[in-house]
Amino acid sequence: MIAETSICAAKIDTLRVERELARAFARAHPFPHIVIDDLFDEDVLKSVVTEMPAADTSWTEWESAHERKRVQSNTAVFGPTTRQLAADLTSPEFLDFLERLTGIDALIPDPHFDAAGYFDIGPGGYLDLHYDFARNERLNLDRRVNVLVYLNEGWQPGWGGELVLAESLEGPPVEEVVPVMNRTVVFLTPDAVHGHPVAVASPDGQHRLCFSSYYFTSPIRSDAPRMNHGVVFADGLLGSARRHARRWLPPVAIDALVAGRDRLRRGAERG
Repeated sequence: MIAETSICAAKIDTLRVERELARAFARAHPFPHIVIDDLFDEDVLKSVVTEMPAADTSWTEWESAHERKRVQSNTAVFGPTTRQLAADLTSPEFLDFLERLTGIDALIPDPHFDAAGYFDIGPGGYLDLHYDFARNERLNLDRRVNVLVYLNEGWQPGWGGELVLAESLEGPPVEEVVPVMNRTVVFLTPDAVHGHPVAVASPDGQHRLCFSSYYFTSPIRSDAPRMNHGVVFADGLLGSARRHARRWLPPVAIDALVAGRDRLRRGAERG
């Protein structure tokens, strides 16, 4: 039986959101965000995993120097429990929760889940640090909020795939989030640098799974971001070096590449 709602009502209690969560969200570094465990009914999320659409059902495959993943945004192939989760994520109740949490009113969900829905990252998969696309061209709306719901039962930190939040495309991690089952991350876009650049190395071919939903506002608002770009990754020699180094070097060595670049840049400026 499908639950009437997959959302844990106690987690979105209005007073708690306003007194605790919204304050933590606004103060978070390197950009406004929050990590909430057990926001959803875990049995519902387990059903969402078992309902994952088959490989031949219009998955979008991404494989480049910057990313290796696949995405299923076609709601027509979602199972009944997944459709319930999607309905909850676009419901008035959840929108009210997000508005109180983020301080952004009149949020608009995307019923089509364009570039959202299931994210499936197999062993060796990764997503470099990036800025998200800033505009939903189909709806002509500005992107403002991301919600990521992780679906990985028993996931261990050593398996890679941690969500990294950073200050810049070439900077070190400020926060790393292990993508365990029923962990939800909410953050503002499009100024948020994030990704999971450490390749997945889970045993027995276990995949890193996530269900995502994006939220938008009207471009005529006074607080509109005034941006219209696609996904932005780091470019240049350092970006290429980091992509290759990820396969062979520990994170401390990769951070040394960045530090060395910065020293050279400061020396050139002094000269």
